[in-house]
Amino acid sequence: MTQRDALERLEALIGLAPGEVARRRLERQPGLLQRALPQPPGIEDAAWAAVIDAVTVQETRLFRHPTQVLQFRAAALPDLARAAAARGATRLRLLSAGCATGEEAWTLAALGADAIAETGLRLGLEVVGLDLSRPALRHAARGQYRAGPPDPLRDVPPAYHAQFPAARDGIAVAPALRGRARFRRANLLEVAPDGAGFDAVVCRNVGIYLTDAARDAVARRLVAQLVPGGALLLGPTDRVPADAGMRPWTRDAVSLFRRAEGAA
Repeated sequence: MTQRDALERLEALIGLAPGEVARRRLERQPGLLQRALPQPPGIEDAAWAAVIDAVTVQETRLFRHPTQVLQFRAAALPDLARAAAARGATRLRLLSAGCATGEEAWTLAALGADAIAETGLRLGLEVVGLDLSRPALRHAARGQYRAGPPDPLRDVPPAYHAQFPAARDGIAVAPALRGRARFRRANLLEVAPDGAGFDAVVCRNVGIYLTDAARDAVARRLVAQLVPGGALLLGPTDRVPADAGMRPWTRDAVSLFRRAEGAA
């Protein structure tokens, strides 16, 4: 069996498009294929998990694309917090899908805590980060980032610097945010709807690595994670299926959508 066989299996398993990045990474670690290819593909298989760890891209940072992030904070999060309280929820629930090493999830924790404080609501906060890479998830759970270069705070507005104080060799997530995020391994092509639903789902710069069919399937599964009226924040080049029951949050919002109130 060959690298081509591996890429075809990864496409079927996790929706990965057979791009040049994946090819180069597999070429650098031929031993991974020798161990994985004789096994049936599965994300829980140790050999295939190692292949997935090798090919998944973990490009992320705190407050990545800050203009879009701050627009989400201002336009959506206070309304979502009020809606959660109005329906009797005890927590504002946010999902980072494809969370990589956790910077996006910790960004959501900082933004969510800020929005709840602004509204004055007695509301808890829960952030869930999903990813397939085991090393990335371990890094995310630690909540510690090296000083650089580049500076891990380069996109973080000064008002949020206190949430990421200096620590040994870099920065760390502030203790007040620590208990508000958790991380788990999941295939976005297969993730089932969460029983309680999320007030917002953020999935940015994941679809660019997927096939067209996988992008559509993942988008539909993410929509299914939302409570009615919930928000979906995508990357600037991502699209949501026209029949998925989503509409733009506002005319000016960048890749920010609202789930229809009547959605199941």
